[in-house]
Amino acid sequence: MENRMKAKLYFNAKTGRMLIVFALTLLLTLAITPAAHAGEVIEGRPDAVLEEGETVEDDLFITGNQVLVAGTVEGDLFATGEEIVISGDVYGNVFAAGTSVTVSGTVDGALLFGGYDLTLEDGATIRRNVYFGGFSFQAMSDSLVNRSIYGGGYQMILDGTVAHDITAGLGALKLSGPVGGDVNIEIGEPTTKPDVNVIVGPGTPVVKVLDPGYEVEESLVDGDLNIKVTRIETDFNYVPDFTIDPAYLALQQMRRRFGEFVALMLVGMLGLWLMKDTLLKAVQEVKSNVGMDTVWGIVVYLLYIPVVLVVIFVLVMLTILVSILTLGSLTGEMITLGSFTFFGLTGLFGIIAGLVTKVIISYLVGRWLLEKASQLSFANYWHHVGALAIGVFLYEVLRAIPLAGFMVMLLVVVIGTGALFVLAKNALQKKGPAQPSEVEFTPV
Repeated sequence: MENRMKAKLYFNAKTGRMLIVFALTLLLTLAITPAAHAGEVIEGRPDAVLEEGETVEDDLFITGNQVLVAGTVEGDLFATGEEIVISGDVYGNVFAAGTSVTVSGTVDGALLFGGYDLTLEDGATIRRNVYFGGFSFQAMSDSLVNRSIYGGGYQMILDGTVAHDITAGLGALKLSGPVGGDVNIEIGEPTTKPDVNVIVGPGTPVVKVLDPGYEVEESLVDGDLNIKVTRIETDFNYVPDFTIDPAYLALQQMRRRFGEFVALMLVGMLGLWLMKDTLLKAVQEVKSNVGMDTVWGIVVYLLYIPVVLVVIFVLVMLTILVSILTLGSLTGEMITLGSFTFFGLTGLFGIIAGLVTKVIISYLVGRWLLEKASQLSFANYWHHVGALAIGVFLYEVLRAIPLAGFMVMLLVVVIGTGALFVLAKNALQKKGPAQPSEVEFTPV
């Protein structure tokens, strides 16, 4: 059974922004720097070690589950892993990302950390700044940060020496070591503390979790001490009530159905006014070949994602080709044109699937009912609108039924899409005689 316990992290808005910016900066640095400058690489299978007495006269990129740097690195050190120990000397900067990072050696540059737990043991020396983004940062009493500390996380336990300033956003702070400059801390303090007091990470030492708040020996701070506490209302015993009033659900359903009814009526009335012949051809296609239209609709949706990927690939390749031919002069214009083309095509497909298909099927059902109940000739525009209104109303009534409504919507969209695809295919192939301007509706 895994020995894991959970804790709550509390960040105010500024703390969150600081941590996010730092983490992104660290990740970008780790990603970009190896490509820009070739150094020595040690890749663990699964562990990676630079033995004591060994020297790397360049930058070192080292990664593994367990990482040990006991030797000397004369350039920058880039280390990633689950547990990282730096007991040797680094004459450049250290970029470390891992579950646990422990430093007991000397770093001539800055230390940038992103992960869970950072510990500076007795004898550890960081000659420039420490940038911290994680859960816990602990500096032992005989450690030294020769510049400043900047960071964001849950807690800092600082017993060592900090020559300049400390700036951080935290949930808990314990400061019992000398600070040569200012201390600027923002604390997000909950009104009740969590029950948990330790965190156990897989393969890492136990990290003691401080109670929210701060404990500072003010006499050890040479500069200004600025600590801002933001109280956060919390109740760890509170169980939210997820009960929803059925009347509220019914009202929301009615609102959605009414909104879609209005949208379908507007699109349908506009289609009957501007593209009456095309709309009636699609309706007649469904009436005559509903089985094949269903099959074609399924095929269209199965091919939708592959077609979208192909379109993206073609647009990207076209942009690259034009950029090469024009020496980059039209790169921006091609990106803009490609974006408009892609979003235009996908937006058009969305309108067809979400609105036009429903208009087609709704009109077909409404007209069929009117023809059965009356002797309308449908010579008048408003006769068509009446058929559309009846069909859309019935569709929305069915759509409001849980599960069954979804199946109705799915069937309508598939059949309508298939009918439009068949019409488009026939038009491109120029098969068959021209259709009359007014579609003949045969009795069912």
